Amino acid sequence: MLRRASRLVAAEASGFVKNRELLYGRNLHNALLVRAREMQHRVLTLVVRWKQTGQERFRRAAIEDVRSMGAWEYWSWDMDRTQNPDPNADFDLSYGENSATLALAYDWLHASLNAEERVLFLEIASRWSFGPFLARTEGERKAAWWFGVPHSNWNTVCAGGAGMLALAMLDDLPEAAEVLRRADLSVTPYLESLDATGGGWIEGIGYWNYGHRYAFWYLLSYERAMGKEHPLLRLPGVARTLDFPLDFCPHGQPCSFGDVNTWSAMAFHYAAAARLGRADLVEKLDALSVAKGPPASEGSWPNAAELLVFHPRCAEAAASSPERVCKLYPEMDWGILADQRTAPGLYLSVRGGAGGWNVPHGHLDLLSFHCVAGGERLIVNHGINGGDEYLDTTFSNRRFELFETTPASNNTRLVNGVGMENPSRVTTTRMEGEGWSGFRMDATEAIRFEYMERPSTRFCGRLFLLLEGPCAVVLDQVELFSPGRVETRLHTFARVRFGREAAEILGRRERLQLAFASTVPSALFRAEDALTTPGPRSTVLRWCTRGRTHTRMTMATLLVPGGLPAKISLEEGEGFVLVRAEHGGRSDTLRISTDLREVRAV
Repeated sequence: MLRRASRLVAAEASGFVKNRELLYGRNLHNALLVRAREMQHRVLTLVVRWKQTGQERFRRAAIEDVRSMGAWEYWSWDMDRTQNPDPNADFDLSYGENSATLALAYDWLHASLNAEERVLFLEIASRWSFGPFLARTEGERKAAWWFGVPHSNWNTVCAGGAGMLALAMLDDLPEAAEVLRRADLSVTPYLESLDATGGGWIEGIGYWNYGHRYAFWYLLSYERAMGKEHPLLRLPGVARTLDFPLDFCPHGQPCSFGDVNTWSAMAFHYAAAARLGRADLVEKLDALSVAKGPPASEGSWPNAAELLVFHPRCAEAAASSPERVCKLYPEMDWGILADQRTAPGLYLSVRGGAGGWNVPHGHLDLLSFHCVAGGERLIVNHGINGGDEYLDTTFSNRRFELFETTPASNNTRLVNGVGMENPSRVTTTRMEGEGWSGFRMDATEAIRFEYMERPSTRFCGRLFLLLEGPCAVVLDQVELFSPGRVETRLHTFARVRFGREAAEILGRRERLQLAFASTVPSALFRAEDALTTPGPRSTVLRWCTRGRTHTRMTMATLLVPGGLPAKISLEEGEGFVLVRAEHGGRSDTLRISTDLREVRAV
């Protein structure tokens, strides 16, 4: 893995020396942030190659790229679009990433810089980083909305980048001390919030990588520069957060929620694991990195160069655990179910908690889930992923008209054609019993609507249960004031064989058997989605009530990995429903109360 990274760095650095033209798309959303990332990729790759070889051409090319950064007319995309050249008019993500690039380049090149080159760095830092940062974070009503915000990647990218540059130039520029003080003040609530969520991150695994990259870069830079421990690295949530993306990426299959449901191991994760005594994570990160091939670099951060710098070169064998997993992240109400922690044969991630406008990068996806069978994700929420475009509407007041953000694009439950209200919240409770474990979700308030001054819903709940076998049962209980229509939706990009009350999903390597049941007449329908960015379309499985003649209904979905047939049936009783699941040659019967609070094997 490291040899591949070294070959990639060598090839890219030689290319950067020969061609100084930036390749970013000028018409992209936030194009100047893409430019900042491309420049960081170039500069750090060149400096690492110079460290490897001592060849002056790489050092000189890095200096010239830094000189180009100082000559840019705008560092902010918003200021470019409004033609405002005042450096103090903004301090956005581009400022933060550019500041971090300057910090590392100045630190790594410092001993080799002549007087002119040193002045170049200091003048760029003063004009484009320290001045704007201090101007936008002054006073009680700070112009920078992200300052001190606990749940946004903007905080650590902006403040962390500025703080890194202040650490690098603490002895050279008098304003660096105040920048450092404010940067530390800003990132503290972000990192403290991890205690409440058990290390979870409400923006999902893609933005975990982004925000935590700069958070850990800043904290580790602080300790290296100041020669003492940073108190935030003592927090339990900061240590626990290293597990979060691994929990939601089994077999390297991303199963998070909201925007950018993509994740790959990055070098800062290794560095943070080494600092926090988590040598057990190195083997897991290596396994994912090796499986994905060479570290991705083009159009992204300098992952290969960073890996060469920060990989610890040693690993501790990760403990194998055959035990069933049922883990709920507090406050977030996100959960994972798996038949075993190491290489699960069946895995589900489930989405409760707050949704819609309540959550940065959130969607209307409450009650939804992902499912991985073996090493393949076969049931998938759409989301706005790495291959999709960010458009001007993505972060506008019309965000939730985009198909990918709506309930219809998620593996959730619709009542009378609609899903969760925006914004809303679903409470998730962890449950466990003999032979099963799972989560209960109460969505009564989240899906409530009014018609003719009458409320719509008495109760809406969803139950996720993992049984031995393994198999999973998704049970939906709906009680309405007036007769209505209910459906559950599943999306897959794999091939599907449809039956009358069953289906088979056939992936490239794995198979998943689906069986459906309902206490009212229902039918299975096939549909296709209409993605905003044209591309491969998913198949939609719609398990729908046939008519709108009932006010109370229970609907069930059984998920069984492999090729053996599966069947599920429901029988109503007074205040309960009997669920019989047949799978893999075995049978399970569960007695479940209609409020989904009590589950008992019978």
